[in-house]
Amino acid sequence: MKNPLTKIRHSLSLRLSLWILFFAVVVFVASLGFMYIRSRNYVRDDALQRATKVLDNTTLRMTEILTEVEIATTNTEWLVRTHQDPDSVVKYSRRIVELNPRFNGCSIAFEPNFFPDKGLYYSIYSGHESDTIQTEQEGSKEYNYFDMDWYTIPKRTKQSSWIDPFFDFYLDDIYVQEMITSYSKPILNDDGQFIGVVSTDLSLKWLSRTMNETRPSERSYCFMLGKEGNYFIHPDSTKLVYKTIFSDTDPDKDVDQIKLGNAMVSGQSGMMSLMHDGEYCYVFYRHLPQTGWSIAIVYPESEIFKGYNRLFYIVMGIIIVGLLLLLILCRQIVKSALVPVNQLARQARHIAAGNFDDHMEPSDRIDAVGLLQNSFCKMQKFISGYISDIRMMNEEIKKRNVELTIANEQAQVALEKKTAFMQDVTHQVRTPLNIIIGFSQVIRDDHQSIPEEEMELILDAMQENSENIQEIIEKMLTAGYLENRTSITKDTPFACNDLCREIMSKIKLKCPETVKLNFETSVLDSLTIIAHKQAFPKMLKQMLDNANQFTKQGSITLSCRQDDDNTVTFTVTDTGIGIAEADEERIFIPFFKLDYYSEGLGIGLNLVRRSAEVQGGTFYYDNTYHDGARFILTMPLKD
Repeated sequence: MKNPLTKIRHSLSLRLSLWILFFAVVVFVASLGFMYIRSRNYVRDDALQRATKVLDNTTLRMTEILTEVEIATTNTEWLVRTHQDPDSVVKYSRRIVELNPRFNGCSIAFEPNFFPDKGLYYSIYSGHESDTIQTEQEGSKEYNYFDMDWYTIPKRTKQSSWIDPFFDFYLDDIYVQEMITSYSKPILNDDGQFIGVVSTDLSLKWLSRTMNETRPSERSYCFMLGKEGNYFIHPDSTKLVYKTIFSDTDPDKDVDQIKLGNAMVSGQSGMMSLMHDGEYCYVFYRHLPQTGWSIAIVYPESEIFKGYNRLFYIVMGIIIVGLLLLLILCRQIVKSALVPVNQLARQARHIAAGNFDDHMEPSDRIDAVGLLQNSFCKMQKFISGYISDIRMMNEEIKKRNVELTIANEQAQVALEKKTAFMQDVTHQVRTPLNIIIGFSQVIRDDHQSIPEEEMELILDAMQENSENIQEIIEKMLTAGYLENRTSITKDTPFACNDLCREIMSKIKLKCPETVKLNFETSVLDSLTIIAHKQAFPKMLKQMLDNANQFTKQGSITLSCRQDDDNTVTFTVTDTGIGIAEADEERIFIPFFKLDYYSEGLGIGLNLVRRSAEVQGGTFYYDNTYHDGARFILTMPLKD
């Protein structure tokens, strides 16, 4: 029978204890992981149920508030319809505000000259001001309520409706901006004819406080969307009215948010989990059928598991300490048995550190450790002869890998830019081309039955879209033409004022009802400039087209002035969306677009700048103007 100590030296049986320890750890981790997953699901389900109840209660409170406004407005409309005299109107307007202190105010407005002795306008408004109720008669050329949504919508439909929230400005020592919504009910006479409107105002700030009175957690919040996805209530006031849930979304990255917005806008109710405002959240949403709006509660996942995670970290700390103690105990047990192995390990680390020329001494031991050590000695003799060649080869491989990585990254960037450019060009050309093809098919298949007026409209549309395609191609050709040029020939005189007026006459405003096109000049009509025959007019037109594309209301102004004897300055100022500080220089990068879905290729401003440079002029964005955007073009009067 072999001596037990000899058997241990030959078999290294201490490995058995390590395998036992490993098996125990695996079983423990699997059990703990199962418990962690199950308990986490229980915590999440409980939190989601609680959030659902909170949203249901909030929806009920909002419905009660809206119903209260509708009932009060309906009762007032009945009183006004049955007592149609100016004094009664004043009394009923004050009464609804007195009986309902949570309402902002009430307007009772009538058709033009309904009360002949009161003139064209007669609209009584009562509203809260400090601790009193002020009543005044509204209506004038400056405040023409006949054109306002709260009056025109019920007049057109002859039905009661909630008007989408809007910003209301009122004066109380200083100007105060408040967001309100109105419930408007038409006043019809006995013959069913429209004679006026009763409109009750409700503060969105008060609705927001009502929505946020009960929240599932401290960091959860509520928001409200309109019929088109506009934010009416949101903790971030910069998003209200002018931004939608679809603003600044990437169709490839923000699929879940776009899906949420579509669900809320279409009047659905439910719950979704998604990345919202840079954080993984659960969003619970409900539809308000009275208004067509939707409300939602955003519940960050980190809030759900905040307490649970704290307990988990404590338990994990205890477990880690316990495993460390177990490891120390096992190490003390096996340490004495691993002394020979440790000696061999030190020698192996010495070789692994690159000391191949330091020869190891052979061992006289006959066990597995001795055989392993002698094998290392033999391998060292073979390895030391090749190590220098391997190191040189490794250095060369590293160098080549770095070069390949850089080349691959450059190729990938170029491919992405090429793909984006091709997609944009395809999108910009496809839309007008589809229109031309569609109208061509209509003319081919049924041209004899098309009225002459309609045929003229079709031909005009085909002509306009053909010109759009031609403009895109000309811009691309111009970009290629100007790419490596330092100058171009200036051979044509232009009368500055006449050219400006001619260019402005070619501009078709996208929003002619809300935008005015102005021309201002301080130079004489006789002032002329020598410039390139085709490039210079296109520069001015591109400046106006850019302003026209991004201005929905206000004005677009082209001005011409002469600051010195050698130059003339053209300025285009608009009241559009403006340009963020971070994008002031990026807008001049070829094919860069702030909005991927906007019209154009993103080279218009770059072409203006390049055309100005090769003609000896300058073109830049004025970042001191903050009511929209202002671009300034300065050109030399002569060569």
